[in-house]
This record gives sequence, structure tokens and C-alpha cells, in this order.
Amino acid sequence: MIKANKSFIGAIASAALLAGCATTTNTPPGAVKVDYSSAFINGAKLKEVPTEVLIVKREDTGNAVAAQVGLNVLMLALGGGVAASGFSKDDLKGAPIEDVADRRYLQNPVPTGFVQSLQTAVDARMAQDKLAQAQSFRYPLVVGGGSAQLVYDSLTGAEVPNYQLLLSLDVYKRRESNWVLPPKLVACSGRSEPAQPLAYWAEDSYRNVQQELNRMLADCQAKVLADLPNLLEQ
Repeated sequence: MIKANKSFIGAIASAALLAGCATTTNTPPGAVKVDYSSAFINGAKLKEVPTEVLIVKREDTGNAVAAQVGLNVLMLALGGGVAASGFSKDDLKGAPIEDVADRRYLQNPVPTGFVQSLQTAVDARMAQDKLAQAQSFRYPLVVGGGSAQLVYDSLTGAEVPNYQLLLSLDVYKRRESNWVLPPKLVACSGRSEPAQPLAYWAEDSYRNVQQELNRMLADCQAKVLADLPNLLEQ
């Protein structure tokens, strides 16, 4: 009996899921559309389009642990065993940042401004590529996910934790001629270094959040442009 490689099966399943969701675009030769999606390349999907930078605090992990313990107690009482479910603080959905008079620096530009900026940059790069100008691209370059959160750095240690800006973002494209293979990916997820006190981030209505997020997105755009020939490979 031939044993299938689990990772390969997972890659095919993910590619099939994204292929089923992908829509073709009516673009002229030499052009590729940049679209936003709340779905990451692995099939995970944000419940809503991110419009603001959120915050994950220490107590959010405590609440999540308490909820898991409560679920386990209920499952044991019902004779269903323990519902094991590990998680990371990075996986928690943050809450809106409160008590901010001017919220413009907390705006998340991924679904809007970043998509527009990447489209302009891709158009300019394509205009310089004679080979690309002769090709037609049915499937868009997808900006996927794009959530941004201030996440505490450690459960232990200092009484007041420091925070890092965590960006979860994939840029990917479905292959034009072979959907069985996974889409081409530029991974843009990352976190700011070093961790900083919340007071630092909160300066001037969280201006530092906007500046750091803009830097991370500029790095992502540069990576996409550098890998564009690979992303567009038929």
C-alpha cells in the first residue's frame, strides 16, 4: 500500500480550497489585478475585514485559558473526555484600543491603501517587463488576511508588560496552469523588534503604531516586487 504524505495532501487541500474561492479577472495582457481577501493561504480566514489595529493583553490569555478549562469540565461531565485545544497568544483576537481621541493612527490600511499601493507598484513593474506584457493573467495577486495587533511580550516578568506589533499577512497568487500545486506565496507576517512599553505605542494617539505598520507594509511590498517573476510564473 502506498502511504500518502500528509503535508502534500494538506497542500493540495489548501490549494483546492483557494482555487474554489478564487475568481478570474478580465485584465488585458500584461496586467495582473491585486485583490484583497480575508483568507490566508492555508485556508484560515478572518471573521471580518480588519479596519483597525487591535490589542491583546495578558488578561485575554487568562480568559481564554479559563474558557478552555470550563469547556473541559463540561465535556468530562457529559462523558465526552477532555477537549484539548492548545493556542498561542498570537492566535487570540484582540480588542479595540480604548480611550483614544484621534483614531486615525490606529487605522489598518491593508484592505484599502496597501492594496492600492501594491497595485500601482505592480503596474509600474509590469510596464517594464517585456515578457510579462505578452502574457495574460486570469487570477489575481491576493493580499490575504492583514490583521495587525499589539500583543504583550510575556506572561511573566515585569509587572507591566511590553508590546510588539504583530502583522499577519500573506500575499499569494494561484498558478495559471496547475491548480493542484499550491499558490505562490510571499509571507509578510512578522512582529516589531524590540518590544516596547504600551506608553511608547500610545504616544500622540498611537502615531508610533502607524509608523511601524507602514514600515512593515513597505517591506512587504518590496518583497512582493522582488519575487514578482516567480509569483507570475505560469
